[in-house]
Amino acid sequence: MLTELRITNFALIDQLHLEFPPGFLVFTGETGAGKSLLIDALELLVGGRASAEHIRFGADEALLEACFVLPSTHPLVTRLQQDGYLLPDQQEIIVRRILSRSGKNRSYLNGQLAPLQTIQDIGQQLVDIHGQHDQQSLLSSKTQLKLLDAFGNLEEFVARYQGKHREWVEKKTALDEFLQKLRDQANRQDILQYQYDELTKMQLQTGEEEALSQEYHRLKHSGRLGELSNQAFTALHEGERSILDQLGEVTQWIHELAQIDAQGESWVPLLDTATIALREVTDNLRDYRSQMEYDPERMEVIDTRLAGLQRLKKKYGKTIEDLVELTQTLEQDLGALQHSEEQVALRQAEVTSCYESMKDVGHDLSLRRKKAAKHLVQEIKRELAALKMATMEVQVNIEMANADNLFGSSGMDRIDMLLAPNPGEPLMPLGRIASGGELSRIMLALKTVFAGNDQTPVVIFDEIDSGVGGEAGMVMGSRLRQLAQFHQVCCITHLPQIASQAHAQFVVEKTSTENRTLTHVQEVTGVQREIEIARMLGGGTLTATIRKTAGEMLDRGTGSTAGDSPNTPKRKPAKT
Repeated sequence: MLTELRITNFALIDQLHLEFPPGFLVFTGETGAGKSLLIDALELLVGGRASAEHIRFGADEALLEACFVLPSTHPLVTRLQQDGYLLPDQQEIIVRRILSRSGKNRSYLNGQLAPLQTIQDIGQQLVDIHGQHDQQSLLSSKTQLKLLDAFGNLEEFVARYQGKHREWVEKKTALDEFLQKLRDQANRQDILQYQYDELTKMQLQTGEEEALSQEYHRLKHSGRLGELSNQAFTALHEGERSILDQLGEVTQWIHELAQIDAQGESWVPLLDTATIALREVTDNLRDYRSQMEYDPERMEVIDTRLAGLQRLKKKYGKTIEDLVELTQTLEQDLGALQHSEEQVALRQAEVTSCYESMKDVGHDLSLRRKKAAKHLVQEIKRELAALKMATMEVQVNIEMANADNLFGSSGMDRIDMLLAPNPGEPLMPLGRIASGGELSRIMLALKTVFAGNDQTPVVIFDEIDSGVGGEAGMVMGSRLRQLAQFHQVCCITHLPQIASQAHAQFVVEKTSTENRTLTHVQEVTGVQREIEIARMLGGGTLTATIRKTAGEMLDRGTGSTAGDSPNTPKRKPAKT
C-alpha cells in the first residue's frame, strides 16, 4: 500500500506531506482545485514522462517522493532483494524523483540512484492508474490472458506448458544452429579438406619443433662437442692417473684412516657416492662421444622440416600445438559432414517429439482457458449489472495467437475481451469503448472480478464517476469499498454517494495569497467530513436538511459491512 507522499514545488503545490491509511480513499474538492495533480505526481513517480512545466514557477527543481509497503510474499519484494534495492526482511519501498529545469532529472529507489526504466518496470507492479481516457493495465491482451489464467486457477497448467515450450525452443534452437553449421561447413568443405590434407601430410607432433631445433644445434656444433666429451672421458677414465683411479686411491686411504680414527667413517659414504656419480657421467660420455659426429645430410633434413613447420605457423597464424588441435577439429568437422544426414534426422526427431508433447499440453490449456472464459463472462456481467449496465454484452474470445508462430511462451492462445455498451451495437475491444464513464465502470467491474488475482497493491481511479449518478453511484461506491479488501483504492470523485463510503477522505483546495496560487490537501474527519459531503450534495448552499442527509450518508457508507476493509483506523488530519 501507499503509506506516504511528499511533494515539493510541483505545479500549484508548494509543500505537501500526506500519510495514507489502508482501504478505500477518496479525494474531493471543487472543480479546478488540483485533485488531478496528485495523480500526475504518482504517474511521474512510477516512471511517467516528465516536463519542465511540472516544476512550480520560480523553482529550479521539483521533488516527488512516495513510500510503499508490500507484503513479504509479493513477487516484487523478492526481485528488489535480488537486485540489491531491498535488504532481507525489508518490505518498505521508497521511490523518489527529482525534476530539474536543466533536464537532468534523477530517480532513486530506496536511496540508490536507479534508471528510469527500472522505476517504470517496478511502478507498473506498484500502481495501477485508471482515468477517463487512460485505461492501461487491462487493455493489454497479455495482461488479460495472465489474469484469466489466475481467475481459472490455471497456473499449474501454464507452468507445465511453459516447461514443454522451453524444452522445444532449446531443441529447435540447437537444430537450427547445427543446420547452420553444416551449411557453413558444406560451403567450405573443399577448403576444410585441403587444410586437413595439408596438415595431416606433415604429421605434426606436439613438442616436435623444439626437439628438432635442439638436435640441429647439436649437429651444428658436433665437432666441438665431440672434442669436449672426449677430453672429459679421457680425464675421468683413461690413463694411469685418471680421475677415477685417483679417486680409488683416495677411497683406500680414507678407509684406512677410518680404521684408526672413527671420525673418518662418515667420509667413506661420501666418497662412494662421488665414485658412483663419476662412473655414471663416464658411461654417458662414452655413449655421447660415440654418437657425436658431423652429419650434413641430417642437418639438411632437419632444416627442411623446420622451414616447413615455420611456413605452416605463418600461414595459419598458430603454434604447432594449435595446429595439432586444428587437425583434430577438421577431422571431426569432415566426419560430421559425412554423417550429417543421420545427425540431422536424430535432432529433428527430438524436436518433433518435443513439439508434439508441447502441442498436447497447449491444447489442453486452451480448452481449460475457454471453459474459464465462460465463467469469467458470467462474473463480469454480474458486476456490470450491479453497476447499472445490465444490457451490456460481453464476450471473451480465446483464439489462435499467431498462425505463423502458433505456440508462444504463454500458449497457443490470444484473448480478446469484447463489449457492446448498448443492444444492437457491435462488439468492440475494451480500448474502443467510446464513453469515458462507461469505460471507467467497466474497469471497476473487471478490477472487482480479478481482485483476488491482481497483485497490484495500489489502484487509482481518476473521476471514475463521470456520467454516473444516483443509485449507480451508491453501487459504485460499494464496489470500490469491497475492492479495498484486496487493494488500496484511491479515487477522485465528485459524487457524495461514492465519497461517503470511503474509509478516509481528503479534501483538495486551491487558495490565492500574495499573488501566489497554492493547492492544499488535508484529510477530513467528523464534522469536517460531514460538511464536505454536504457541499458535494448541495453545492454552495449548506442547509440543515443537506447536513442531515450528509450525516446519514456517512453513517450508512462508513458503517460496518460485509465488504468492509479489515483495517480502517481513525486518523487525525494530515499536515500540509
